[in-house]
Amino acid sequence: MNPMRVLLRLIWFSPRYFGLCVLFAIVEMCVPILLGLAARAFFDALSGEPAGLNVWSAIALLVASQVVEILAGPVLGNPWNALQQKSRVLLEGNLMAGVLRGYGRHGLQESVGDCLSRFRDEPDSMADGLDAVCDLIARTLFAAMALAVMWRIDPLMTLVLCVPLGLSAWWTEALGTRTMAYRASAHAATSRLTGFLGELLGAHLAVTVAGASANAVGHLDELGDARRRLAVRDSVFGVLLDSLSINIGHVGAGLVLLLGAHAIADGSFSIGDFALFVVYLDQLVWYPAEIGRLVSDLKRTQVSFARMHALVPSESPESLVASSPPVLPRPAHVERLARLEVHGLSYAYPNGGAGIDDVSFSLERGSFTVITGRIGSGKTTLLHVLLGLLPRDTGEMVWNGCLVEDPSSFFVPPRSAYTPQVPRLFSESLRDNVWLGRPSDIQALERAVHAAVLEPDVRALERGLDTIVGPRGVKLSGGQVQRVAAARMFVTDAELLVLDDLSSALDAETEAELWARLFERGREVTCLVVSHRPAALRRADQILRLDAGRLVAATGEEDRPLSPAARAGKPDGRVDVRQWLEG
Repeated sequence: MNPMRVLLRLIWFSPRYFGLCVLFAIVEMCVPILLGLAARAFFDALSGEPAGLNVWSAIALLVASQVVEILAGPVLGNPWNALQQKSRVLLEGNLMAGVLRGYGRHGLQESVGDCLSRFRDEPDSMADGLDAVCDLIARTLFAAMALAVMWRIDPLMTLVLCVPLGLSAWWTEALGTRTMAYRASAHAATSRLTGFLGELLGAHLAVTVAGASANAVGHLDELGDARRRLAVRDSVFGVLLDSLSINIGHVGAGLVLLLGAHAIADGSFSIGDFALFVVYLDQLVWYPAEIGRLVSDLKRTQVSFARMHALVPSESPESLVASSPPVLPRPAHVERLARLEVHGLSYAYPNGGAGIDDVSFSLERGSFTVITGRIGSGKTTLLHVLLGLLPRDTGEMVWNGCLVEDPSSFFVPPRSAYTPQVPRLFSESLRDNVWLGRPSDIQALERAVHAAVLEPDVRALERGLDTIVGPRGVKLSGGQVQRVAAARMFVTDAELLVLDDLSSALDAETEAELWARLFERGREVTCLVVSHRPAALRRADQILRLDAGRLVAATGEEDRPLSPAARAGKPDGRVDVRQWLEG
């Protein structure tokens, strides 16, 4: 997406604040127009030239222009912070919405630390371009008025001044590609550093136990040093461009002053005219630098926008600067689940890891289906592909006879609720971890806590449901974390409950009670469960056995094996679950 279009979309999102910023910049930068005219009148009056103003009137005009410049800030206020923050909120909100919408199709493209770096730095970098646009508008207006006044006084000197200004702008544009490359390298180095730092903090225990702390710190030093070098190169190159622009402007100012001194000598140029040129030149020398700043910021905006869009490759570029609030999947009306069919579902990991291949099965309303198999057989992958958390290569899902086009947006509450193998809790209260921002319903919360066999634990906590659980639920045991995640799932009252090895951290008594309470709900709940525990297998209406990503055997309600490997059954054709699993 063109970087100028990006800035225009941000301007359109906050036109009032942008207009105030432009007004502030115009008042601040165009005051020298009055100052130059006052200086011209003052010196012409002193030298006896007809100036239209006497000395005291010129002094009053000088004082008035300075007072206006001093009071401009407090009176108008500087709305820049508001404009920057609104733009940042828009970009970050759209980026987060894109990540949530497309996670099932492309996952998280970079490490968590790298993503946080992009969320933090790129919106600020892009918002800087808005400041450059505001300042350039104001300086362009000043330059137009100043050059018009100077042209009426001496066209030749005005033309001489325009030559270095144009040369400076050309030079900045010519080096813009290198500016973009340096900025991209510096941001990539920052992302590598923050990405590794995030992973290091998350895996500090593993690093410490392995005795690799010194190696980790050494690698962190290497990444930090690389970031320092690239950031310094980017900064120095930016300062060099600004310096070239300013100094080329100073060369033009020097030429004008030399020509002005010669014109004063021959009487075609007054001292007041010379003073006006000096005042205006003091501001005009910044005009090329302002052009160069905008060109550089556009290049940097292009880099920042590309880095943001890389996190959401399935989204259109325009979605990152869309002015409307982010819309996330939220089904308004949910048809009760009667039958879910899965046909030929396949997924292969890009790195060559084992996925799933041609898996088909169906779920009837109120059924309890267990997926089992050895470690690495593809059980969790199957759930992730079904729910749209991984992009399917082939296959389809059919809900009550209707094809599911986008599983990631379809299989969400209240259609489906999911508890992963390793649940994630936030550093908030137990209550907030169950509700996740939904409207509070005390009765629904109590039912969910009861279904998750969580009441004894809640009573034992110092503040009950209002107890802060700490980062990732560190104050809770593994079994408690799993049951909090289960309560989070139960509170949605979803049509389909998907559980990935929920009872792995539970003792036998708690697990049995959890399944018993789940089955108390009768045929109103449909479950798809990954488990190898006897308590779950004994209650199963259907068992699916995976091996190396393929469905090698299945038993349905008629207990019919679908694979020769599952034919070790009873004489009447019914399958013994334990014998069948061993087969």
